[in-house]
Amino acid sequence: QDAQSLHGDIPQKQREITLKGFRNGVFEVLIATNVAARGLDIPEVDLVIQCSPPKDVDSYIHRSGRTGRAGRTGICICLFQRREEDLLKQVEHKAGITFKRVGVPSATDVIKASSNDTKKLLEAIPPSAVDYFRKSAQELIDEKGAVAALAAALAHISGASYIQQRSLLNSTAGFVTMVLKCSIEMRTMGYAWRGLKEQLGEEVDAKVSAMRFLKGKTGVCFDVPVDELSSIQEQWRDTRRWQLSVAKELPELEEFPQEAGRGFSRFGNGRQGDGGFKRSNWFKNGNQG
Repeated sequence: QDAQSLHGDIPQKQREITLKGFRNGVFEVLIATNVAARGLDIPEVDLVIQCSPPKDVDSYIHRSGRTGRAGRTGICICLFQRREEDLLKQVEHKAGITFKRVGVPSATDVIKASSNDTKKLLEAIPPSAVDYFRKSAQELIDEKGAVAALAAALAHISGASYIQQRSLLNSTAGFVTMVLKCSIEMRTMGYAWRGLKEQLGEEVDAKVSAMRFLKGKTGVCFDVPVDELSSIQEQWRDTRRWQLSVAKELPELEEFPQEAGRGFSRFGNGRQGDGGFKRSNWFKNGNQG
């Protein structure tokens, strides 16, 4: 993305030039400190991303208030680490808002976004430039087929030659998040472990990590190594009591305090407290002016 920065050490004249460029659409992304949090009249800002939660509610309100102005809607995303969760709860309480917690984008989300951007780039290429590549394009179509050739070209242009799956729970590379739903409310995670072991055997201990209760305790989600996914899916059969699937997005989870001492763990055996939930997760709320 075309981006410019704005902070207190930049001379006032340059700040004015930068703001004018952002306001007029010369570039689309402004990376700023709190110097841009208030007092600026910039219409049509669609998205505000806060890289960490503020320590006071007013700062959050002013930062997020850059979007959703004059009757428009906008999105504010706040990145946070596990130890910063209390700051966001404080913002929720004092500002009277409710955040929606979402995980990191999945590999599929990233590919879809990259593909859409790449299509826009292709549409902007003038026909005169396209003519130089027709011969090579025809050779690729003859060799691979039209769809396969174009898909390979899109992957190369978008830089998606290597896609790494990551956990939706904690962004750990090489893991995929799964959801195990239960037809009844569970009192402890031990019940979920028993359900898994009935079909996957005792060795599932070494494969499952970072288990968390779903909201309402009618299921759990957890991580498994990507290279174990196929084996688990082949062994598993859904029943009236249990349904297992790969999570496409992070489901709503129970709060941590309710899980203390009940087996939430970064480790499969469920005996280590709240390890593993260390990396950035997202709180997201919609703003409307």
